[in-house]
Amino acid sequence: MDIKRIVEILKNKRLKKTLYFTRQIKNEYISYSPEVNEQVFDDLIGYITEYLKSYTDFEQIEYNPTGYRDNTIEVCNLNYVGNYNEVINSFDSGNIEGIENEVENFSFYCLDIDYKDINIKLFRRVTKFKRLYSRGLLAAFQGNQLNKIDAKMLGLDGNVDLIIFKNEIAILNHISLERIFKLREQFSAKANEAIECMRKSNKIVNFDAFEDDCLNDLRIQKILTKMLKEGNELDICFDNFDHIVDTISIFELEIEIQKSPHEAIIYEDKKQIMDILRLARDSYYRSIIREQLGVDDKY
Repeated sequence: MDIKRIVEILKNKRLKKTLYFTRQIKNEYISYSPEVNEQVFDDLIGYITEYLKSYTDFEQIEYNPTGYRDNTIEVCNLNYVGNYNEVINSFDSGNIEGIENEVENFSFYCLDIDYKDINIKLFRRVTKFKRLYSRGLLAAFQGNQLNKIDAKMLGLDGNVDLIIFKNEIAILNHISLERIFKLREQFSAKANEAIECMRKSNKIVNFDAFEDDCLNDLRIQKILTKMLKEGNELDICFDNFDHIVDTISIFELEIEIQKSPHEAIIYEDKKQIMDILRLARDSYYRSIIREQLGVDDKY
């Protein structure tokens, strides 16, 4: 994503600007769009522009649901977010009634920018702390208008969590993609898909218990999601079972093997999940030069 280009666009004085505040209620998004004082817009965009300048030279890497690396910008395609349209469809510029009373319930806001044929959406999560204090703009609702006065106050600090530009999402705050969009549901669905592939291998005894323990752990759901995206052939991941047995022995893994009626891993408790997933992902290795043992744990 071209952050420098976005910064240049934001400096333009002929932007069409709309600010949406959104509340998440279980499975529903409700958005409001107040009238915004032009000075508030100018100040907010000024803060955002300065904030984004610090990201222009960051390395951009693919979004990893299991973690992030400092001093990088994670990027994913818009299609990665299954409920994107649900969020955008909640944006209604005519919905302003009662907004003053909803300040404490907002989950995030979105600054929507149009310039010629270009659209940029800038998302920022709202926490109770930010509502009480901001290093930037302390704005307030007076009726249905957002002004810089002392009333129903909301901190707008100019920081940005997500940028949507040209069908890409730049993630400046890792957890925000998951929190703003319903990625937990997506992780659960992908984890279920990965688990079903592993079930086909028929190489794990007590598979139902293994499945339950995996699907009840969000971190494991994210790992399974990433494994599925990486293209691991999970339905045949244990086909070379002699190598599985050797690996368990070499790395002294606390995993027992069933010999009959067919060879399989015996699943006993949650402590084994990561080792089993590493086996499925072929993460254990011996280096060629020094023949050192290691684990590729880049989840």
